[in-house]
Amino acid sequence: MNQNENYLDGLLLEALRKDDEKALGYLFNTFYNKLYRIGLKWCLDSDITEESIQLIFSDLWKYRHSLSDIQSFEAYLKSSLKKRIFKELQKVNSIEKVNWEDAENFILSTQSYEEILIKQESDTHLKKQLHLALEQLSPRQKEIIVLKYFEELSFKEIAEKTGLQTDSIYKTLHEGIKKLKGIL
Repeated sequence: MNQNENYLDGLLLEALRKDDEKALGYLFNTFYNKLYRIGLKWCLDSDITEESIQLIFSDLWKYRHSLSDIQSFEAYLKSSLKKRIFKELQKVNSIEKVNWEDAENFILSTQSYEEILIKQESDTHLKKQLHLALEQLSPRQKEIIVLKYFEELSFKEIAEKTGLQTDSIYKTLHEGIKKLKGIL
């Protein structure tokens, strides 16, 4: 981690402790996609992954005043997600206590080979649907969504690349996502 990231994480932690909802929104927007991909690798269940992410951000806000010093939000959120997914999988599979050291092996072995193949086939179908839906967006909406969610650029980087103002990017992104939800 470089000093800028460390400094930014310190500022974000301080902002959270001061009830700044924008700090929470920034963390969510910055790390959601990365956490989602990691969560899917751990449990291969999009519902559990999404619910777990929501719960860790809910807990982050709920316990913001009592958070210990966080050196890296990325590492903190990944660790929190892993623990949360494991807890959710324990509920789903009615498992008694399992050692935390066994968590990773457990998470990776909870689905059969057939379930994994079905999930892959379903993901392929969803990707095709998403591609068709993206084609129905305006060129600008499609460009912003691709830059944000596929190339994982920050809003600042998108602004530099497109020459648009950040407010315009937010608005275009929101409209594009809203339209995608209507299509899908």
